[in-house]
Amino acid sequence: MNQKDYEEQLKMAGEFHGEICGGIAIGTKLAMYGLELMGMELNTRHKNLIVILEIDRCMADAVQAVTKCSMGKRSLKQAYYGKFAATFYNMDTGEALRIIDADANRKDKKKETRDEMIERFKTTPPEELFEVQKVKVELTEAQMPGKPHTTEICSVCGDKVTDGRHLIVDGKPVCRPCVEGAYYELIEE
Repeated sequence: MNQKDYEEQLKMAGEFHGEICGGIAIGTKLAMYGLELMGMELNTRHKNLIVILEIDRCMADAVQAVTKCSMGKRSLKQAYYGKFAATFYNMDTGEALRIIDADANRKDKKKETRDEMIERFKTTPPEELFEVQKVKVELTEAQMPGKPHTTEICSVCGDKVTDGRHLIVDGKPVCRPCVEGAYYELIEE
């Protein structure tokens, strides 16, 4: 991974996110390292790549900007674990690598400014910043990219639910918000 490529990707990720912060700096490095380990080129959309993020913070924007994976294309998936990690999964080969920001897990962290941290991320080899784990990823057909695989209508609220995200209650399809409660509350006018 060369410095020029990193600077280019960092700039792109910063523009996507709106600023360059520590999460963008480390997320850029993580995404570039993941692509490198998977044998994939930068600045290319890889139709066989799925990335599963374990955090929904700044790092996630950098990974999206660098890998070109997106939620809308269903090639970027979110696992809400709150961990600074991402898994790179090659759909064609089944190879999957989970890359963990070992730096975030260090117990002996020293105080440094944001600029010092970003500079350290720029110059430190990825092998010193990340832990790599070979993992097995199993996705259902409904989780794969492409058009919706299934469609059901919720028997309670009438909303369309795609890709098996519904539950069956008393033999009828019901959306999760109707069963489990939603993050929103309808306001009657």
